[in-house]
Amino acid sequence: MTETDAAEMIDAFREQLHDKLARHFAESAEKHQAPEVQPDGFTPGIAISEETTVSGHHDTDSDDPHAAASLQPGDIPVSSAPPPEPPPVPARTESLPNGRVGQVYEVELDAVIDHLPSRLVLEDDAGTGLTLTETRWLQGKPTLSGSVVLSMVGVDSRDEPVERLTLKLALIPSSRDLWQNRASDPNAPYAKPDAVVERLAAGDGWRMAVGSLRGRSHAHRGGQRDDEGVIDRTTSGWNLLLVGDGAGSCEFSRQGSLLATTTARDTLLSTLDENAGAELERAVLTWWAEGDRSRMPQALVIPLQETIITAVHRGHRAIHDEAEASGRPLKAFSTTLLLALHKQTSQGHVVVTFGIGDGAIAALFEGCRATLMNSADSGQHAGQTRFLDAPLFQEGQSLYQRVKVGVFETLDALILATDGVTDPKFDSDNAMQEAAGWWSLYGELAPVLAAPRCEEERDPLLEYLDFFIERHHDDRTLAVLYRDGRVANADSGDATDE
Repeated sequence: MTETDAAEMIDAFREQLHDKLARHFAESAEKHQAPEVQPDGFTPGIAISEETTVSGHHDTDSDDPHAAASLQPGDIPVSSAPPPEPPPVPARTESLPNGRVGQVYEVELDAVIDHLPSRLVLEDDAGTGLTLTETRWLQGKPTLSGSVVLSMVGVDSRDEPVERLTLKLALIPSSRDLWQNRASDPNAPYAKPDAVVERLAAGDGWRMAVGSLRGRSHAHRGGQRDDEGVIDRTTSGWNLLLVGDGAGSCEFSRQGSLLATTTARDTLLSTLDENAGAELERAVLTWWAEGDRSRMPQALVIPLQETIITAVHRGHRAIHDEAEASGRPLKAFSTTLLLALHKQTSQGHVVVTFGIGDGAIAALFEGCRATLMNSADSGQHAGQTRFLDAPLFQEGQSLYQRVKVGVFETLDALILATDGVTDPKFDSDNAMQEAAGWWSLYGELAPVLAAPRCEEERDPLLEYLDFFIERHHDDRTLAVLYRDGRVANADSGDATDE
């Protein structure tokens, strides 16, 4: 072989090698792999090993964990070490004061937890409905009970977390939710509805409403409603309102309150439409105009005896007769009785009342004034009172002292209420002497005196009587005489006088 032939062979071999490397590079590029390229200064005629690597053509996207070990002098690393993890955010757990479902919860966090961050964010209220105010008060009305865990974070000026807080809170169930509402037995002796409501247009721009609702203490055990209330109007223009509170400790007091109120009402409907009604009106107006009200004249006592006293006595007699007929003790039918008569005349509004037992009767009139129209019989202990009984009618003058008479130039309302209403609404018997309490109660009643908009709705008066105040769960009965113009705005809760 000549030198010329050798040179030609070397050139041909070089061209073949370059072609092979080009194809190899193209195929590797398609597979995202860098081709193996020989150094530029290779020696012709020397076999090229497949294990030989070239520093100038490393695959920068290689997933080989040992790629860094193959770097040659002059190579540039294509990846760097991961950044260091930030230090953990400090965390702590604290306990908050207990709360109660349905009642306002307000806690100033700085007052119960020391060294809080300057800015706090409530991340999770655990479904309680509580919120965090700008002044760092946790407040609201919790909507669920049990042990809950709230999550809060303290942040710096860049909103970066500086401390995490786990707040433990015990929410006690509402005591209202613990009361059960069991239906009373419709087949029990003297069974009656658990709630009643009635409304009546009384003429001369007046209306009447009465509502009676079984108390929670009775509903919890499926007991009967012991209270009763009735309203009516005579053809001669007298408006009648009566309520009775059957003694809770007496087995058949529910029938006693029913007999006392309905029998007295029926008696008054009869006697007031007779001559006795006109005589009572005339005697009251004459006595009131004379000004000396230190004692009742005989001219007033006689029509009172023929109307109110007779009605009360017949109510008691009806109870006595039922006890004898049933073979049950008279005391088992014990009940209180409050009644009020009203008639609008040209000389003013005549109001005559009678009361035995607890509860109250109040007349509300111009200038936000009010007059208590009965003297409650209260004992030394809570719940003690006097009931309608036979000795009452042997007391002579004391019997007539239970009658109260008034003539009012203006009259806004007449309210009769059993102690299931007056006890929670008035702190004491003395509080019932204050007009402000009665006007406050009337303000609450005004929106619920109107009938419901549709039959499917619960009557608003019964809804009102279902108010919840701790330790007050007796039957509740209200009878109200009010001006027809005193209309409740169902949306705003306001009341206006026409």
